[in-house]
Amino acid sequence: MIRLLLVEDSVTQREILRKMIDSTGQIVVIAEARNGKEAVDAVSRVQPDVVLMDIHMPDMDGVTATREIMQRYPVPIVVVSASLKARDVDLGMEALKAGAVSVMEKPQGSVLLHLDKMAADVCQQLMIASKARVRPRRGVKPLPPRPSPVQAPSRTIDIVGICASTGGPPVLLHILSQIPKPYPLPVLLVQHIAEGFVEGFANWLAGASGQSVHRAQGQRPVTPGFWLSPGNLHLGVTLQRRFDLTPPRAREIHCPSGNALFRSLATNCGPRALGILLTGMGDDGADGLLELHRAGGKTIVQDEESSLIYGMPKAGIERGGAEVQLSPDGIIDLLTEIANQGERHGSPSA
Repeated sequence: MIRLLLVEDSVTQREILRKMIDSTGQIVVIAEARNGKEAVDAVSRVQPDVVLMDIHMPDMDGVTATREIMQRYPVPIVVVSASLKARDVDLGMEALKAGAVSVMEKPQGSVLLHLDKMAADVCQQLMIASKARVRPRRGVKPLPPRPSPVQAPSRTIDIVGICASTGGPPVLLHILSQIPKPYPLPVLLVQHIAEGFVEGFANWLAGASGQSVHRAQGQRPVTPGFWLSPGNLHLGVTLQRRFDLTPPRAREIHCPSGNALFRSLATNCGPRALGILLTGMGDDGADGLLELHRAGGKTIVQDEESSLIYGMPKAGIERGGAEVQLSPDGIIDLLTEIANQGERHGSPSA
């Protein structure tokens, strides 16, 4: 049984969330808190497996509480946002930067008419989060020695695909912040995140990293910058280097998915593509990465030590599609060298 701390200032919302959680029989609410200060104390006292945290609360908000907990008593935290307004989405992204595992929309309005489905989604997020390997956040600290520079592929890379799930946003922010700006290649991003947060995530990532980050539009030419699927559509590229947005097939778990992205790159770009599979639960991206590898593309997975959840990278290795494991700093070095290589030889995407 997974032990949960529920943090929410609204009595009504606490009751709704408790009812949803109890209905699964897999998670038990062991304590409740009405604000961030109570949450920090409760984490120390009851030592939960996972925390479900509201963002807007009196005395101490969810972002500040997340930061405090991750510095003092690290535990997986899922934050919930009351709305999809820009300010609330930005706060959700800041909570991820502070150490939260994931962010989701708080059940309210018409959603309450479908509590069974919503309960399954919420509890799945909590169960995934409970498996995360969280580490103390001590604020700014000296950077560890960087590994030896990673050699860029001998063949020319002119397009990149990246797939991430749980734990992905802070890693993506770190990578985008440290590579050349503006990045001279097109980079197609699949980040498993609630559909309503995609636009806010793109805006947050662009503002915090200094890179150009946008939602892709179907059949538009693929140009340098970072591109996300606009919503519940798979993201890919055509042979003519235009965005290819396709609806999910029946019973697909993830949309957009890393498998669809990497398969598209394998089919239409082959040895000119680089695929990167980052932290996340499950195995999305592993099969597609193998196809890209067989098509001659360069394939990378995030290493275990730096992954919040090693499921997806591990699956990429086990399926045989990963050429090498790299830390985020190693990925930064590789992407930087590829950008420099393109400038030396004249990038076809520029």
